[in-house]
Amino acid sequence: MPGYLIKNGRVLIWGKDRKSSFPQVDILVEGQRISQIGPNLDVQDPGIEIIDATGYIVTPGFVDGHRHVFQSQLRSTVSNHTLLEYCAHLLQGRMVFLDADDMYLSQLSGLAEAISSGVTTVMDHSHVVTTPERAERCIQATVESGIRSVYCASPFAIPTSLNPMKLPDMTIRHKEQMELFKSLLKQQPLGGQANDGRLTLGLGFDTMHWIPEDEAREILTFVKENDVPVTMHDVPRYNLPSLAFLRDKSMPLPAQVTFSHTCEPTAEDIQFVKDNQIGVVATPESEMAMSHGIPSAFDFYRTPGCRIGLGIDSPAISSGDLFFQMRLVLQQQRMRQNATYHARGKLPDLVPAWTDDVLYMATLGGAAAIHLEDEVGSLEVGKFADIVLIKRDSPSMVGAVDLGAALVTHAAASDVDTVLINGEMVKRKGKLLRVDWDDLKGKLQNSREVLERRFEKVDWEWNKNDLKDLWHVRNVME
Repeated sequence: MPGYLIKNGRVLIWGKDRKSSFPQVDILVEGQRISQIGPNLDVQDPGIEIIDATGYIVTPGFVDGHRHVFQSQLRSTVSNHTLLEYCAHLLQGRMVFLDADDMYLSQLSGLAEAISSGVTTVMDHSHVVTTPERAERCIQATVESGIRSVYCASPFAIPTSLNPMKLPDMTIRHKEQMELFKSLLKQQPLGGQANDGRLTLGLGFDTMHWIPEDEAREILTFVKENDVPVTMHDVPRYNLPSLAFLRDKSMPLPAQVTFSHTCEPTAEDIQFVKDNQIGVVATPESEMAMSHGIPSAFDFYRTPGCRIGLGIDSPAISSGDLFFQMRLVLQQQRMRQNATYHARGKLPDLVPAWTDDVLYMATLGGAAAIHLEDEVGSLEVGKFADIVLIKRDSPSMVGAVDLGAALVTHAAASDVDTVLINGEMVKRKGKLLRVDWDDLKGKLQNSREVLERRFEKVDWEWNKNDLKDLWHVRNVME
């Protein structure tokens, strides 16, 4: 693998106080990792390519701690939907009609979007590992994309048919899906020799709420003993109270647990998360849209010892880049705190949340939330060379002097010029290098046209009502 010397850029460095600085220093990449950082590095090795980063901000790759990558093919289908409707229209609706090849295209396009916007690491909560073929194609697309991924295969009850909704016998299917997960765990490396270590396997485990308690305990013990990362939705309003389930039932806790959402936590909740070093990932856009509760990233961020990051959740619902999520969670927190001043007839003397707070969540904080802070999330010697170059001369960025503030409040995905992952150039001068986008977008459009013809045959209101009964929520809907 070639090496790179990134010169003359303004490099994001995190202090121990979680404050950013942007010195002009050089970064030497040798192989997969950063080998030197310092001013005016002089490297004579002809195998090292010099990248002139004059006029660029150089940042660690962004870390997305909760993304359902496979849903990217279904953009705009659930933009005006509640969480229940999202499940009725997508997870337990349109997913019935996607075959393994559709999943491959959707997975690859979703990861292309992530990389293009500067995301270099993703915790991918994948509900669709319900057959070996789907698993194989999603994993293949992930390896081909070049992203760093914790691919969390998630057992899930995708209906066998709709109108009326018919679900598989999960007493049987769940065991089959867990056996599939265990077979994937035996693959070394996952996905074959093309995987150079960027792709690792995790478990998405929401089904613990619906299977026998002793079975859930057995699965958690297995992943703990095998050091498998685990991610779970924590949305008590919609019968997914993962935090309370683990705590109240004294379940075995793997070393690498990550919750998504955990809105409006109690002091007891925060203490449990802190004591057990559980990561939390906020996805403010979807949380605000779908009635999860008030996004609460700052409740964890302001508690020393907590691990908090950001994610986009579903690309079928939300923006696909972390720039927007940073902006949204920051301004939402400011609004939330400003309201407490207004309620007392006061005005804030200082802004109640800062741009550095959310920039940290999108980088080193996000890495900590998925338990990878020793490897990614900051630019340090010895860490993986996951590096992003962001233009300072674009219409949205020119003139910015506070570079950290500019990244949060002004930058856009279109400002991401160059991306390295694992020391490999995967985007350069605005062009994806691993993914042939012109070819892929044509295949996606053709696939989507076929899928739309299948979707037209479904009575979606009928499917929604079936799901209300399945979730036992008719009496709380209005």
